Amino acid sequence: MTDVLSRRERKKDETRHRIFHAAIDLFREKGFEQTTVDDITEQADVAKGTFFNYFRRKEAVLAFLSETRLQAIEENAEAFLAEARPAREKLMDLYSSAASAYEEDRELSRYVLIELMTHMFSPTEEIAVRWHEQIVRLVTQGQENGELRHDLAPLRVEAVLTGLYYATLYEWVCCVPDAFSLLEELRARLTLAMEGIAS
Repeated sequence: MTDVLSRRERKKDETRHRIFHAAIDLFREKGFEQTTVDDITEQADVAKGTFFNYFRRKEAVLAFLSETRLQAIEENAEAFLAEARPAREKLMDLYSSAASAYEEDRELSRYVLIELMTHMFSPTEEIAVRWHEQIVRLVTQGQENGELRHDLAPLRVEAVLTGLYYATLYEWVCCVPDAFSLLEELRARLTLAMEGIAS
């Protein structure tokens, strides 16, 4: 019975990923606005009803892209936390790594970011809570190690850093192309903020 269930779950995962990859390929080829659900289902070779079993709407595919990136961070979280490096350095690397994924496709990133920002600032949204947890753990580690100020609530520190992160991303995807390097500017801004929370 367990084997049957795991086979069924694997089949569901395969279908979800097939739809997801078909959609992303089309978004890159035709543009997000020009791609329809019918285009995606044809490319993925699934029925329209199957698409809606996995994704409520076209935009939900973008949320799944963010979900896969967050899962990768979570899978490496324990090893990352255990690294013998300053917490500030690890925070910088975590934000930089997350931002680097956006550099792959600026146009698509605009839609990903807009979709993600509708969820990331809700205190009850699961993906937001999971992201906040990763940052708060690093902030807490920095405070315990004496690297970061103890008089600041970890959640407030996380809110400041994450707000700065999203503001920089948004400016990068929406401003004149190549006005600034995303990673260089993000690291410079985060450095300024972290100087204010250092012990």
